[in-house]
Amino acid sequence: MKFNIKNIAVMALVYCFSAIGAYATKLPPYIVHSIKADLPKASIRFDGLVTLPDGTVYLPVLPSNPKKNPTGKVVTTYPANKKLSQLPEVVVFDSNFALLKVIKNAKGQITVTDTKNIPFIVKTGLFPQDMLVPPGLIIPEDMKIMMGDLVINVADSRINDILKETTIVDKTNTQKTTKIIPVAEMKDKTLLVTTLDSKMVNVIPSDSLVPKYTLRMENLPKFVQPVGHDKYLLVAAAGKTYVEVADIDQEVIAKKIDLSYQPAEIVVTQDKSRAYIAVLDSQAIFVIDLKNMALLEKIKVKGYPKNIALSDDESALVYSDRNNGDIYTLALDESYLNKYVFNASNVSKLALRGNNVYLLSRTTNELQVVDNDLKDLIYSQELASKPVDMMLKNNKLYILCASNEIDIFNLEDFSLCEKIQLPGGGFSKKLVPVPKSNLVLVTNVLNKNYHVVDLSKNTVVQTVPTNVTISDLQLLNRKVE
Repeated sequence: MKFNIKNIAVMALVYCFSAIGAYATKLPPYIVHSIKADLPKASIRFDGLVTLPDGTVYLPVLPSNPKKNPTGKVVTTYPANKKLSQLPEVVVFDSNFALLKVIKNAKGQITVTDTKNIPFIVKTGLFPQDMLVPPGLIIPEDMKIMMGDLVINVADSRINDILKETTIVDKTNTQKTTKIIPVAEMKDKTLLVTTLDSKMVNVIPSDSLVPKYTLRMENLPKFVQPVGHDKYLLVAAAGKTYVEVADIDQEVIAKKIDLSYQPAEIVVTQDKSRAYIAVLDSQAIFVIDLKNMALLEKIKVKGYPKNIALSDDESALVYSDRNNGDIYTLALDESYLNKYVFNASNVSKLALRGNNVYLLSRTTNELQVVDNDLKDLIYSQELASKPVDMMLKNNKLYILCASNEIDIFNLEDFSLCEKIQLPGGGFSKKLVPVPKSNLVLVTNVLNKNYHVVDLSKNTVVQTVPTNVTISDLQLLNRKVE
């Protein structure tokens, strides 16, 4: 077997940086501080890639020989004597940590500056080994050692497929008829809409009736969940055993998180630091760290979880067993205490607050309240037909019924205090809260529209038509260009 010096050097560097794995997905604090001080709008992705709102991208280079007691001071740049805020092509810090700016060459290919402009100490470093570099990046031959085991995908590889625009709506003659005026709280928002029979995710601006474009998935979507200040999407497709992390701004799939089982449902904490995922064929709940986009752990549980929901204080999960209707709670502390609570058939939604589990029964068209300790039903309330979704807000349960009605249940005195009748026919399906407002969107799986409901007035303030039939809707609290 033959070895050359280059291969040995690569293996040595990979081994070295494997031993200091903290660098793999997290930049040193002093580097983050220096970047944010000069570039406050910079975004540092979970794999170390640095991006700016204008599209500028920097690749981090980990030093092979880091200096002690670094402060994060910039000591070398190319062009020389530039501040980080001036976006030089090479930045070297006092620890030998470096940033290389992604640029375009004369042929329009993305690359980095000529190697003669890059100090030797930088060329001995290594890119983070879990980083997704921009597809199609050209690395000069004498810098290939910096790649280690990192793979650069070609520009047209599958890595880009989900976030490629596949259908762009022609608005040449229809601009006047496709625009709407959204209510103030919906301004500059974006809707991600999936349908029951398409692999596409429709990207619909809140001021439009039609998709701006569609995003292509490998199969029918199981869920599309915005996370990370709406910079990323967690995407799961039917028949796949992994969750993909899509970087919206860079328009790439930045990571695949393998679960070995097909993801089915997801719930995310309010601060969006963790995601809990139920799968189809395992008695387990998977936990994803959304700051590092990594699988944190697999929690073994009783039954096969379905209808998973977080308690209002996020101290526990509640779910039903998809096989027999048993309902369980799961403490989200170190104990992971898993308790049987009740058995109910045809449950469409669960909620957990304090010692009570609230469940919607499609069989009896009821809200049922179960005491966790008694493990028994303590109250039931008749609802409109086919209750399908509910949400907790301001000490009330807002219960959506497919018969186009929202029933409002007061948790203080266990009373049905008001009803909101939704206009039109069809089959109402989902409540989607609008961040930092009293609004909620209500979807319909038969009519091509959604309603905007003001929960402070308990009235429908707007009905917005679309050109797609909505199976699921997620709301981005930002405008996607």
